[in-house]
Amino acid sequence: MDNGEFDPAAGVSVSEAVEADVAIIGAGMLGLFNALQYAKRGLRVVIVDNLIDRKESYKVGESMLLFTNAFLRTIGGVEPFLPQCFPKRGVWMTHGTEGAQSFEGASEWGAQADFHPPHYLYEKLCGDKWSRCMFLDMQMVRPELERFLCDQVRSHPKITLCDTARVRDVLLDEGDGPHTVVWSSSRDGEPSNARVRWVLDCSGRNRFLAKKMKHAVAMDDGFQTTAAWGQFSGVTDALFGERWVFNDEDGDKSSRDYFTVHMWGEGYWIWVIRLGGDRISIGVTWDQRLPPAGSSLREKFWNVMRRHPVLDGLISEDTLLEFRSYRDVQHLTDTFVSERRYGMVGDAASIIDAYYSQGISLAMVTSWHIANIVERDVREHRLDQAYIHRVNDATAQDWQIMRNMVREKYSPAIADSRFFALSHLLDFVVLFASGPVRADLVRWLIDTEGDTSRETPELRAIRDRLERCLYFSQTTAWRWLSPERVQAIQRALQSAIAERARFRLDHGIGGPTLKTIVGFTKPLPPLWRLPLLKMGKVVTLSALDVVKSGEASWIQRLPISFEGRLRWVIRLRHQAAVGLFSALYAYDWAETALHKLRAPRPTVRADAVAE
Repeated sequence: MDNGEFDPAAGVSVSEAVEADVAIIGAGMLGLFNALQYAKRGLRVVIVDNLIDRKESYKVGESMLLFTNAFLRTIGGVEPFLPQCFPKRGVWMTHGTEGAQSFEGASEWGAQADFHPPHYLYEKLCGDKWSRCMFLDMQMVRPELERFLCDQVRSHPKITLCDTARVRDVLLDEGDGPHTVVWSSSRDGEPSNARVRWVLDCSGRNRFLAKKMKHAVAMDDGFQTTAAWGQFSGVTDALFGERWVFNDEDGDKSSRDYFTVHMWGEGYWIWVIRLGGDRISIGVTWDQRLPPAGSSLREKFWNVMRRHPVLDGLISEDTLLEFRSYRDVQHLTDTFVSERRYGMVGDAASIIDAYYSQGISLAMVTSWHIANIVERDVREHRLDQAYIHRVNDATAQDWQIMRNMVREKYSPAIADSRFFALSHLLDFVVLFASGPVRADLVRWLIDTEGDTSRETPELRAIRDRLERCLYFSQTTAWRWLSPERVQAIQRALQSAIAERARFRLDHGIGGPTLKTIVGFTKPLPPLWRLPLLKMGKVVTLSALDVVKSGEASWIQRLPISFEGRLRWVIRLRHQAAVGLFSALYAYDWAETALHKLRAPRPTVRADAVAE
């Protein structure tokens, strides 16, 4: 690197030329994470952004979930930061709180993480890093987390942080030569550049490379969403009260506000995420075909909040820390990593919806795959084209899978309680399928801390396997199908249960209001009771805990390690979810078909026949 003496604490002057293996555009969470990821693999990194003049902002993406948890705890090294964060005890979905003073009559799907106090497994798991990376999710404040990651980046000897840089262009070499990233100083306008082997775009919604290289995918099917949200201060336990407490059938109590809460209405949903320091993130995303009333996005936001009395007293303009919005949330790219030696992750590539908090999670998975490709090219001078094609194909379908998960929920079908349960159960079939490969990824991350030089032959075999199946569309449960076929099947199933739900609603065919509660140790909700439930009733269906039965439990007696037992439960819950969904899908089809046969046929006028 021809840049003279480097002071990590001060960054690097943009007037100095920089040479590196990888240039990262953007120093948000994903850019900082990727800088650490490449540096831990021994690669030279330059990361460019105008941090000096950038205003800190409460961006969406507060939840550590699925893959995010493991990547940030290992490569990100954030465990010292996490005690100041708010514990995340799971996800909680509802429909029916519009105009209601409580959750009593709402359809609900609660998924408990099970690994926070006072849960009986917490003490056993809190000292085990594998378990923390797998199960102990948190809610994080983005600006504070980014400051923590930035301190690590500044102090790493393999990373050059250009923190007053305004990127002007990326000049991609046509052959095998270095690319050039061109920027100017935000202080004096002085130009500078970096010569690098690879370029990674983490510029967010600026989408620098996607626009330059024309990778944007047209979304012309009419389904587009808008999001508006705020962060608020002064939110304590006392503001929620008993109406936010859920009483389970077995006597357990869960305060919904300790979960990531998703509150659905027709054409929109609200998120409620508590954060450390008595702060809260509350936002709404709506289908642009059904916009809320209001002349501005801020007015629309407050009009939606006023529809839900359960939010009364939690937030106000007086406690608002920041208001933000995205007029068009969704966008897609057709390329995530190119044979021309560049990649795009996060909002710079694709984003669909904040539902399930998969923006950062999928971006970090894609980042890990790209890092494998980059390292192989830099160290072995081998551009793995088969891997590149697999990443692009499978990741594109992963984002379509996420779109399928939310699309029908924005439709009127959301008001049907059976659809509410079946749609979320199908989502969990997909999410649970990633459990075994996620368990392997966590083992790899913990044992290597992201440094591939620490791989044993066993860990190398794990990475080889993950390179093929670490995708929602290509997980080991259905690797024998193409990514496109997996996505098409999932879309067809969601569409079918939504169509039947709309038929029932249009013909006044009611059913019980379901409150379905699942968890890691309670993977199988008794939805098989559905045909026996009375119409018009509110029914709680809590899954049986398959672990909590003392030392005599059959799982406790399995002759394997505790991690092995948890891996066994991970496999069990996916198989159980597949079997349960299959049975209920068949029931839903048969029962609705019977109603269709009984439905009165539309009358045809004689004069219409004559015509």
